[in-house]
Amino acid sequence: MGRKRTDPNLKVIAGTDRPDREIQDVPKFDLIDDFPEAPLHLNIDGIQMWNNLGPQLVNTKVLQVVDLYPLEQLCVAWQMFRKKAKADMEITASEHQALKALFSEFGMTPASRSKVTAQGDKNIGNKFATNGKRRAS
Repeated sequence: MGRKRTDPNLKVIAGTDRPDREIQDVPKFDLIDDFPEAPLHLNIDGIQMWNNLGPQLVNTKVLQVVDLYPLEQLCVAWQMFRKKAKADMEITASEHQALKALFSEFGMTPASRSKVTAQGDKNIGNKFATNGKRRAS
């Protein structure tokens, strides 16, 4: 299993977007402007994560409509983790790995966060972003 593909929007933000490597048929979904209320089935821990994380993802302009489902899944996994932690129960290795993978999907681990910077100008933070590009004369 190889490396996961990076979302094209994240490549633009990171300054690593290259037209010659662009995949033409990538589906594009609407960005979320108004973050919705937490799903009713979430408990206090899940709601807290939803309300803390969601608006920040909206502000960085990376949260699309289809991302609400994995965000909900992350909040459910988090509330299950917190429930077990409060009961002084150990989580299984698969639960730990699933939670870690979901955190990584949203750039919430140091390693995953270091791959993307949310900045307006795509050349900021990547001093090599204009290498190989012709300058207007």
